[in-house]
Amino acid sequence: MLVELWTRDVRNLQETRIRFGNELNLIVGANGSGKTSLLEACHVLALGRSFRTHRLARVARSGFGAFSVAGELWDSIHGRSWAGVEWKGQRRSRLNGQWLEGHWEIARRMPLLSVHAGSFELLAGAPEERRRLLDWGSFYLHADFVQQWMTWRRAHEQRNAALRQQDTRTAARFEAIAADAGTRLTEMRAAVVAQLRHHLADAASCGLRQGLAGAIELTFRQGWPENETLSDAYARSRSSDLERGFGQSGPQKADLEIRVGGRLIREASRGEQKRVLNVLVIAQGLLLVGIGPGGAAPLLLLDDAVAEMDEAGLGGLMDAIAVLQWQCLATTVDLKWALRTASRYRGAEMFHVKQGTLLRSHVPGD
Repeated sequence: MLVELWTRDVRNLQETRIRFGNELNLIVGANGSGKTSLLEACHVLALGRSFRTHRLARVARSGFGAFSVAGELWDSIHGRSWAGVEWKGQRRSRLNGQWLEGHWEIARRMPLLSVHAGSFELLAGAPEERRRLLDWGSFYLHADFVQQWMTWRRAHEQRNAALRQQDTRTAARFEAIAADAGTRLTEMRAAVVAQLRHHLADAASCGLRQGLAGAIELTFRQGWPENETLSDAYARSRSSDLERGFGQSGPQKADLEIRVGGRLIREASRGEQKRVLNVLVIAQGLLLVGIGPGGAAPLLLLDDAVAEMDEAGLGGLMDAIAVLQWQCLATTVDLKWALRTASRYRGAEMFHVKQGTLLRSHVPGD
């Protein structure tokens, strides 16, 4: 849970220090006021990257060469933690005063899910987006995911380099390493898909089924023929790989096929896609909570919550979040909707953003 957030020189936000509520936090403001920048700061703190840009330099205020985000976290395993991210030409992450080599430990303590304009790429974009979903789940489900992913990635890149140089002996050496780690990585991804299938029914039943043309179906494509081992796939395609200078089989080719009512999700309407996104994000959260003693409820970010959603669909999503008692930061330009929603859910907090300044607002009925 994100207890408190500090930001400095993040886009158009004024220097911010704000404490959030444990459950629903509604953030209201005009377009361009800084609402999405606030969610972006939370995303950078949790995952070490932005959902709006691949270049962290663009997160800094215009004309500034640096920014920082920090927060007080709480979870049932570690209690209170203090995390921070600084960028000045490169990213540096800190946890409880100690600089980290990567960002993995903060991500474990601050599991985060988000729905924003770019989330539609998960459904209709390149396979890379869906592999990111599978690896997100693998990271939380399997303690050795990072080690296996890095081992496979290094071996895969070394094999490709050897293929480009027509060095078959070196390619074969890294092929064996890539096959072992890649097989384990694929087993982890398959386990995530199985868990998501298990939780989809529960997620859809949380008031989110209305408006869907049928059941959501997930099919995992591992990146090589199902009747082959990865070692066999490497051996079969070796000559062709040498000609092209890169491997054509393996985890880098994996994909997740998503259908609703038997149709590919990219053929569905935008409104139906938004509903599927909402069901998927609830299923992901249920996966996190169901891990066991180390499982933790996610922080859920909803950017422009009312966009492309009818009243029933949006109400179902808010009801599900309230029942599950997850912490949620939801932005909107619709003050009337925010007031109705804040008065409906006990414990809801409300904030206004104006010209980059975030202020707590009165909740009707308090």
